Amino acid sequence: MAAPRLKSSPRMAAVTTANDAAVYDAHVVPRYSALFGRLLLAHVPERERVQVLDVGCGTGHPALEILSRIDPGGRVIAIDPDAALLDVARRRALDDAGRRIFFKVASAEELDFGSEVFDVVTGNLAMGAWTAPERALAELSRVLVEGGRLLLTQALEGTFEEVFDMFRELALRRDDAALSARIERVALRYPSAQTLEAVIANAGFGDVRVKTEEFQLPFGSAKEVLADPMLRFVAVPEWRWIAGFDEDGLLEEAVRQLDTYFGGGPLTLRVHAGLVIARA
Repeated sequence: MAAPRLKSSPRMAAVTTANDAAVYDAHVVPRYSALFGRLLLAHVPERERVQVLDVGCGTGHPALEILSRIDPGGRVIAIDPDAALLDVARRRALDDAGRRIFFKVASAEELDFGSEVFDVVTGNLAMGAWTAPERALAELSRVLVEGGRLLLTQALEGTFEEVFDMFRELALRRDDAALSARIERVALRYPSAQTLEAVIANAGFGDVRVKTEEFQLPFGSAKEVLADPMLRFVAVPEWRWIAGFDEDGLLEEAVRQLDTYFGGGPLTLRVHAGLVIARA
């Protein structure tokens, strides 16, 4: 049997400008990333003099919170492939930038650090942006000291299932095999906790466990779903890909069905969060 793998597909919208970064920081971080980050922060060693690598640090969450928890003699190296996001993080860090916390444009797949450098590696929703997950995990294993801690968060199976179900109804009604295939390809981007645990273990990590928690995102109506700035970064790009980039209004039709499903009133979308805890 083939080893479990993390699937690739369209995911989060790219952040390339200062305005994009500001919108991301104002909407995605507090309403989505912070929900996952809270799970991760609960397992960061407190008041220990540790060297921490935070991958996919975005605008500085949770890297700056990690810095506030560890011993003043420790330090955090925070990397992200997007320079616009890092500019926001550097401004937020103020005097700590370049002294106790260092920000660098880099990706997890290509780390230029030596081996066995970091005591802890963290990544809040970082895996969703990896184009080569196996390579990234191998690099994280390499830079961790023996027995070092790996903490990664990931959206799991069942996340945004309400929208996927509306698409599935449309595919069934239209007898559209291509649409069905696109739906399942994106849905597979959200692994089960068991699959995620197996992926991390197969990468050579030990003592692997995945903690789970469910969040609910409230909206006043289905119309608000497509207009929401947070979802426009986190989920709408992949929904548009499922819909064939809206050639015949499939996405709008799928979202309108949410109003019918929820009786035209307030609705919630579920997010299933997973936290990987492992040792190198």
